[in-house]
Order: sequence, then C-alpha cells, then structure tokens
Amino acid sequence: MGKGLLKAVALTYSLTIERVELIRHTSRAFVVKITADEGLFILKRMRMDEYRLRHMLDVEDFLRSRGIHIPFVYPTDEAQNYMRYKGNLYVLQQWICGVAYPLTTVDKAVKLAALLGSIHMISKEYPASIGPIYHGSARWEREYEEALCYLERWKNESLQSDEPWRLAVLSYIDFSIATGKYVQEQISACSRAWKENQPQLVVSHNDFHLQNIVQAESQDIYILDWEFVRFDVPSRDLNRLLYAIVKKTSGWNPLVFKKVMRAYLAQNGLTSHEMKFMYLDLAFPHNVCRNLLWGKFSRMTGEQIKDLLQKEQDKAVYLLEAYRK
Repeated sequence: MGKGLLKAVALTYSLTIERVELIRHTSRAFVVKITADEGLFILKRMRMDEYRLRHMLDVEDFLRSRGIHIPFVYPTDEAQNYMRYKGNLYVLQQWICGVAYPLTTVDKAVKLAALLGSIHMISKEYPASIGPIYHGSARWEREYEEALCYLERWKNESLQSDEPWRLAVLSYIDFSIATGKYVQEQISACSRAWKENQPQLVVSHNDFHLQNIVQAESQDIYILDWEFVRFDVPSRDLNRLLYAIVKKTSGWNPLVFKKVMRAYLAQNGLTSHEMKFMYLDLAFPHNVCRNLLWGKFSRMTGEQIKDLLQKEQDKAVYLLEAYRK
C-alpha cells in the first residue's frame, strides 16, 4: 500500500493508522487490512464506475437494514460512503473476525440455503429503479450463447492436446455442450410461452461462494463482496451453493438437494414455472465454463476433474428429469 494512499485514507477517515496488511492484490481485487487506534478495518479498491458503486452500496444498506449481516461501510469525514484517490474508488469496511463458512455437514448446507432464501425474499422489497444494465434477465440468452460458443471453441482447440487435464475435460465436454444447447432451447421456448408471466427477479449476489461467506466469532453469518450484485433469477446464487456442496460430497445426492431446496423454499417460495426455470438454469454447464475460464481445471489432476464432472453430469440429468415432470 503506497504512502500516498495510506495518508489519504488516514486524512479522509480521521484514522491513526498503526499497521497495514495486504490481503489480496490481483487484477480483480486490491484489499488491505488496516489496524488503527480506532479499530480494525478493510480497505477495498472498487473496480467499477461510481454509479455502479452507489447501487452496490445501496443494496448492501437495504439488506443490512432488514437484518442481513453485511460488513458495515464507514463514511468519510464528509459523510460519503467511499473515497476517491488517483482516479480509483475505495471503500472502508468493518473487519469481520471469523472463518470462511464451514460447509462440513448437511445441516450447515441447509442453514445456508435458508439464509439465501431469506435474502432473496427480502430483496423483493427493494425498489427496482435501476437501469437494465443491472438486470441479469436481460442477458440470459446472450450469456448462454457466449458460454456455448466458448465451450465449442475450447473443445476444437484442445482436440489435439495430450495434456491429462484437457483429456479429462474432453471426456465430458460433449455432454456439457449438448445439455447447454437443450437448456438454451427450452428457456427460449418457456420465455415466449410465459410472456408477461416471467420468473420473479431477486437481488442476486452473483458471486455466492464460500470465500464470500464468513462465520464470525459470534456465529453470525456475514455475506461479503457484493461487487457483482444484480437483479436475476434465484438459480444464479443457488448454483454457487450447490456447486460448493457437490465439491464436498462423494457423489451427486438427490436427498441432500431436496433438503437444501426445502430450506430455501420455506423462505422464498417459487411458482411451478419458476421452479422449471430454476431446474433448467441449474442444469446449464455454468460451472464447467467458469472452471475453464479461470484456469481451475488446469490445476487439478485428471481423476479430480473426472470425479467433479461426473457429479456435475449426474446433477444435470437429475435436474432435467425434474424439469420434464
């Protein structure tokens, strides 16, 4: 952390800073922990425009006011929720002392599903006065098309490779592409059939993985990093939760899925056509695309990849059967 930025933070927030610790510095994130006489804080550089940042902070404030645990954002001495330094926007947040949510039992998965259902239900009260750029629903078909084009391109580029991880993914890629195309066709047909009766949108965190979910020392569960928040269907967050569960289990388990969904639906009920939409979107190979794009498969062994993709395949088969009922 540069001395200029450190000084600007101290002046802007009237802090006497003792120590800083770099938490994360990547192309996507710059996060430092600040120890000051006034307490412990997190400083984050926000890679977004000012309008988008205001929207994110507004959503956080709304959910926080309804009892959802989200780290508090400290105002500047001029009562602003963020500061600007050399063209970048920064937010000073409450430091939460805790650990990444320990998804070690089915009960813990159920508890997290209930919390997610509560967030989605509460978010329906949020005034949807934001422009279409923040509506994921406006981009569903385009996102499906882009993902399928990417998978096809990756397959063609990898056919001559002898890398073990590529060979492992290739053994499942045809199923992923075929499933994705089927989902794309069905959602397009459903959207035309439903016309005005589209699935209700919720405020979607859109990055709902375990590193963004912290269990504090008080046992309260905090949801962090709302940078990708948008209005979308519930399945976008549910997909990340299911993926976390799948990674930690020995195989796809329909009974666990049913328990998780019961907990979610008890808080945020869905209509029959919303359930069908959810089944379809959860069956789409979002996770295959994400792991390829972020290079995660390349850091796994062939057996690890096959184990994971077999579970993803079993999940998709189960969800598509549920959709057709």
